Formats: sequence, C-alpha cells, structure tokens
Amino acid sequence: MAIPPYLQDKQLSSKKRFPARTLFNIIFILSLGLNVYFISFQQDSDLGLRSENAEPVNPEADGISESEKTDPSQVEPAQVAPVQMPPGQVTSLQGKVDPVKLNTVSNQSDRGGAPTVSITPASYVVPKTSIRQEVFALQLKIRNSLTYSVCRAMTREEGCETMSAYMSRLLSWFIDINKGMRNGDSLDVVYEKVPDKTRFRILKLVYNSQSSKKIFEANYFRQGDLGSYYDSAGVEIAKRIVDRYAPVKNYQEITSLPGDFRKGPVGHEGTDFKTEVGTDVYASFEGRVKRTNWNVRANGYCVELDHPKEGVKTLYLHLSRVLVKPGQFVKQGDKIAETGNTGRTFAPHLHYEIKNRGKKKIVYNPFNFKHIKSYYREVPREAWESFQKTVSRYNSILPRG
Repeated sequence: MAIPPYLQDKQLSSKKRFPARTLFNIIFILSLGLNVYFISFQQDSDLGLRSENAEPVNPEADGISESEKTDPSQVEPAQVAPVQMPPGQVTSLQGKVDPVKLNTVSNQSDRGGAPTVSITPASYVVPKTSIRQEVFALQLKIRNSLTYSVCRAMTREEGCETMSAYMSRLLSWFIDINKGMRNGDSLDVVYEKVPDKTRFRILKLVYNSQSSKKIFEANYFRQGDLGSYYDSAGVEIAKRIVDRYAPVKNYQEITSLPGDFRKGPVGHEGTDFKTEVGTDVYASFEGRVKRTNWNVRANGYCVELDHPKEGVKTLYLHLSRVLVKPGQFVKQGDKIAETGNTGRTFAPHLHYEIKNRGKKKIVYNPFNFKHIKSYYREVPREAWESFQKTVSRYNSILPRG
C-alpha cells in the first residue's frame, strides 16, 4: 500500500526490538565467567579439603595412624571417650567430671586433610578410675550405709546396688554389716566388669574398720579353674564345709549367701556354689526325701530332704539330674543328684538351703550352722609365689593415700 503524499515526510519510526542473538551472547559470556570463577575457587579449596569421592588416605604414606584420624560427624558432644590409663598410674578419686569442651581445629595441615576434632576435658577428676580396659579402682568413705556410700560413687545404671551386694558378701566374713560399720570407715576396691549378668568381679577389697580397729583384706586368686578370696597371709576368707557335711565338694567359688541382694520382696535364701554341670551333690544329713521337681520353671530339677534329728530341711536346686524319689530314705553323704543350670538361673551352680522345719522363714547360713563343721583353707605352698605376684599387682592398681 502506497504512503499518501501528505505523510511521506512524517513517517513514524517503529520501536527497536532487542535482538535475540544479543541476549544469547550476554548469557553465554556470564556463564563463561561464572565457570572460570568456580574452577578457580575449587582449586583454592582443594588445598585444604579433600573431595568426598577422593581416594582414601593411606596412613603409611601420610604418616598418620588410623587411631589418630577422627571423623567429626561421629563425635557426640555429650559423650566423653573412656580414659585408658597405663598400669601403675592412677588419678585422684574425688569430685565430679567438669563440662567437656568440644574443640574443632579449623586450620589445615601442610599436607592437607579434613579438619580434625578433639575432645578436651576442662579437668578430669572422677570417683572411679579406669586402670586398663574393664578394670577399675574405687575409693570411698562409709556414710549412712554401704549401699548409700557406693551409690554416691556409682550410679544405679552402673550397678551400684549390685556392687554393694558383692561387697557385703565379702565383708560378711569379717564384720556384721548391720552393726559393725561406722561413718568414716574407708573402703578400697579393685574390680573388673564381666560380660554376664553378674556384671562385676571384685579383685581386691580393703576395709578399714573403726569399730574393730582392724584392716580387712580380700584378694581374688585363681588356681586353674578354681578361684577364691584370700587375705594377705594367704588364708581363705570364706569358710569351707567339711566334706562329711558338704552338699558339693568341688566348686569354683561361693557366688551368693543367704540374705544377699535380690530383686523382689525377699532376699536370697540360699548359698550358691558355682560349679560345672554334672558335679556330684550329696545329702548333708540323713533323712527322707520329701519332694522332687516342684516349681520346675523357677527351681529347675530339685530335691528337698527332711531331717528331723537336726530340726531342718535342706533344699538342692537347679540340678541336671535327680537320683532319688519322694519317700526314699538317704544317709548322710549319699549322692542324691548332679548340679546343673536348670530353672531360673544364669550360670551353672548349686543353690543350697537350710530351713527350720517348723518355721519356714528361718534360714540358716551353712557356715554358721551348729550341726555343720567348717574350716579355713590356705594357698598351697606351690602356688604361694604366684599368689604374692597377684596381690602385688592389685596393690599397684590401688591409688596411694
């Protein structure tokens, strides 16, 4: 269409459009610049940080042991790694753990590597000290009661009540726990953790009694598979029952006594003899078999004998075999069963009870029972040197002072 003559000198110019090619060139230049920037930044960063996909560090090449490398993501600020101490070195045993400082080392080493994280206690003075893995030393003063004193040094989660029960069992050979303890008495213990339900084994116990003005000592000493506690002179602290009255002649150790701590309304009512399954069990006195295998779920295979002459009944629990029948008459020393691990139990042992015939709530300690004779055993002469070395090792673990 032709433009009219009156408009030829007044033609309007159209708006200029932004060329697409120019926009593309600008975006391309910006992209190129950003790539150059990021490539340069990554090279600078690689001087101090390794990529996640990089080849693992060779400890030998870098001169760093695996134990010295720490992954920051694995460190929990609320936890303190257990302190391992060489034998013979012990810290003070008072006070509580101070707050822990979590320090992140941000500076890189010359050879490169990820930032390291270290946990540094502000101070570390604790009531118990790890000497080597799973072996500990504990020092305390008696206040109010033994359980109260132990639970001030250990938490209930750590097993303070169980530890108190084990201490009571050892101390009961020396003093009356309920009457003989005084505020201010000192108690030193070396113990180890064990992987079964018993939780602990006391290796050495030293008790300074104000009432008796004596220092009592118990050292755990093992001869082959048999272990027991002896004083510093090598005399066994626990009595032994003369074979004529003994329900079991060969046992490793006594793991519980009447009255020991147990969960529930009553304490332990018997004496536990730790022994291998199949060990012979004998009648302590002559009498008649009253019953066998009652409440098997709790007692396992079991035997109860009635002894009118002594005025008691004896019970034998957790057996592997029962060799007598109800109503059968047995003589003193007759084999009536074999030890086992049946019923509600966690390890092979014989549970042995002596109860009053007329008053079932009266339970007797076999080592103090008037109708049973007992004696003290000593460390054999051929084992004396080994025993002395064991005691010296325990003494080196206990803190001084």
